[in-house]
Amino acid sequence: MPQMPQAQDNARVFFLIFLLFWLASSPDTGPGLLAGPNQIRNRLAQHRAAHAVLNSTAWGDFVPRLADEPPETEHAYLNLTGFREEDKFAWEDLGRFKTRCEEWSRNAIGDPETQQPVWQNATGVVRGQWERSNASVTRTHSSYNLTQINPEVAWGSLNSDWSRNITGHEGTMLVIITEPEEAATEPEQQDSRVLQPSEIRARHVSTAITIEDTDAAGNKFEMGMHGVHWPKQGAMLFTTTSDKYAGIFGLPHLTTNPGFFESSQALLNRTLGEVLDRREKRAFADQSDPWASTLAAPADMNPAPHCEYLLYIQIHPLDQDILQVQPSLTGPENVIKAIHDVEDELRFPQGRPYKSTPRLQMSAVLYSPDCAFFLESKGPPAHAPIDGEHLLGVKHEVFLHNVSTWMLGLALVIFGQLQLLKWQMRETSTPSTLGRVSFYTGSMMLLVDGIVFFGSAVWSLSASNTLLPSLIVTCVSFLCMNVSILFLSEIYKVQEPEWRRQERERGRNATAATTNAQEPSPPAPPNPPPVIPTEAPTNRTRPASPPIIIPSDQDIDAEIAEMNNATLPAPVTAGGAAANTQNTAVSVSTIFGRFVLIGICIFFLSLAALTWRPSIRAGYFNLMAFMYLSMWTPQIFRNVYRNCRRALSWQFVVGQSVLRLLPISYFYIFPGNFAFAEPDWKSFAVLAGWVWLQVWILVGQSVLGPRFGLPKGWMPEAWEYHPVLREDNIEGGGLPIGLVSAPNSPTLERVKSGDDSRDKKRTNIHIIDCAICREDLEVPVVKAGEEDPTAGGVAGVFARRTYMVTPCRHIFHSACLEGWMRFRLQCPICREELPPL
Repeated sequence: MPQMPQAQDNARVFFLIFLLFWLASSPDTGPGLLAGPNQIRNRLAQHRAAHAVLNSTAWGDFVPRLADEPPETEHAYLNLTGFREEDKFAWEDLGRFKTRCEEWSRNAIGDPETQQPVWQNATGVVRGQWERSNASVTRTHSSYNLTQINPEVAWGSLNSDWSRNITGHEGTMLVIITEPEEAATEPEQQDSRVLQPSEIRARHVSTAITIEDTDAAGNKFEMGMHGVHWPKQGAMLFTTTSDKYAGIFGLPHLTTNPGFFESSQALLNRTLGEVLDRREKRAFADQSDPWASTLAAPADMNPAPHCEYLLYIQIHPLDQDILQVQPSLTGPENVIKAIHDVEDELRFPQGRPYKSTPRLQMSAVLYSPDCAFFLESKGPPAHAPIDGEHLLGVKHEVFLHNVSTWMLGLALVIFGQLQLLKWQMRETSTPSTLGRVSFYTGSMMLLVDGIVFFGSAVWSLSASNTLLPSLIVTCVSFLCMNVSILFLSEIYKVQEPEWRRQERERGRNATAATTNAQEPSPPAPPNPPPVIPTEAPTNRTRPASPPIIIPSDQDIDAEIAEMNNATLPAPVTAGGAAANTQNTAVSVSTIFGRFVLIGICIFFLSLAALTWRPSIRAGYFNLMAFMYLSMWTPQIFRNVYRNCRRALSWQFVVGQSVLRLLPISYFYIFPGNFAFAEPDWKSFAVLAGWVWLQVWILVGQSVLGPRFGLPKGWMPEAWEYHPVLREDNIEGGGLPIGLVSAPNSPTLERVKSGDDSRDKKRTNIHIIDCAICREDLEVPVVKAGEEDPTAGGVAGVFARRTYMVTPCRHIFHSACLEGWMRFRLQCPICREELPPL
């Protein structure tokens, strides 16, 4: 008869099915083996024709109809996709777009004759808020006939709304600009020693922009754009390019003045021609679209239409303190050279002193010529500085430095966690101490360390500028994860029998409950005959003698009774409860395998959460942080369940609490973090307060007892090592051995009377010898008939904390017996088994 697969086999099968489903459901938009080359050649032919139009046109050849324009005005269009009149793009607001671009430039750098110096290399990362405004005309997806615009393309989703359409009133914008030193320039740069930076008129530049709509549906999308940078003016113009919009080939006609047109036309004529020549030679091998706006995606032969964009960015001037040059006292060439020196120092540090970290500030205007709306960065003069300062960020070199510094700090934090973990492993090296530690507290730490290891390893595969810090984090997190696995394995070996015993008890309880539910209730007995009252017999029994404690290895009667009561296990039948409790033990490898699957799911779910709405995304990460920082809660429950006052050293608890909070605090309280996360002091205060609340509960359990203030019925009975001792409880076996003696015995002669105060008159202080340290032990004993004056209070807890009484009625110093029980759970005198702390 075939056996059912084990639990780990089921997990592997489930993961394999999930992987196959994900691969089968992934969209395959790549070209086929036969149809692909023809479609690539058709696209290359369209690009070559568009390049010819770019090469043969001049300034003023593209004059579309503008809004509020007299009817007799002449218009001119280009023979480019999206620039033709019959394509019906919303070019009526092109004039408004150019006007806004010039206004942003004047507000940032002033008039062209007296403009302030700006960065010459725009490579950097900036982020800011935007607001939306409608164009003078309205366009929807039904306003266009895509089959007429480009009949060579098999369009997908023609009857649905286009993607990248912004409908909200405001949101955020993240712009990553890439302008490498080897980028094409106008005039062409053959040798950097011959062509000075001040002679460069235009340079090719690209950007990756992420737009998030925080007001409406919470949409978020990324797109790539290519364009031209004019370094002297600090202006940049980007555009998207697709099968319905030849943006990069018509970009010079979208500039604001003839000077920008001439330089950009010369630059694009040369660079686009070189790219087309290379692609024509490798048409079959390279089927990608170099100007596609979809990031990290292959060429799409059945594209879905989306909104197209024009992006104008104006760089703001540098701070005078960083530049250390007065523009009014030097010529423009010297100012540009000073800026170039600052950029060289950022790329190749030589130790030049600068007063502060340079800041990168830009203003942006986005215009969609087909979806007909504008997005403008929020800032002066339209908005107060408190509402926004346009786009703020740092240069690319500073950004990489911040990322590397944080990763090195994270590696140092993980190394500190590793040292604390090794310290704790030395402190909890015996079965008695390992049984106190919560397995789930260590599991939560291990799970987070594993996620950090997996994330840093994935980052290392694609990181070039931050490869060394990411490798350090990967190595340190791997060591910490392995040590945690070793520690949890030791805890598992000690606590696994306890878990199996609990499973058997639950199985027996479930079986008894099922049996009682199935058995019919017995019939009610008949009315009993009347009972004739008799005289109560006289109690002639003698008083009970004090119990005699016999060690477990000498109690023969108990062993015989245990053998007589033992029964053979019943045969296992199908569907019986015994089948459910059989083989309940789970191997430690299976548990760690589950941790791996859970960690991978959390990692990819967190990546997916980056695209959610801001409120939902913030709630998700706050929830994950709260669950992660609840790591001491299982240990608190473990202390209560086992009646254990302290299981972990305070160095480990406090150190781990601080180190686990440090990496998270960077994103919650530092406004200039590299992730551009909004500071949230309230959430961080809640998280930090929750961590320290757990720490104080652990302190309270250590001082007042793990079950102080809790109802007795909430947890199973546990031996109380610090009981209240009373003289009138001698016959019940309540007083420890050594405190029970005859009236004239030598022991009672060593009893000291209490002070004359009212509370201390109710107790006597007995002095006996501790069998471990051989020192005197003062034990407060409540007099017969009196009440404990400190019962139920904190003072009574501290008074009883000095001694410990075992179930075999031996008494010791608390510190002595706790030190003994770290190594052996047996009474030092009679070798009776002791319940764990």
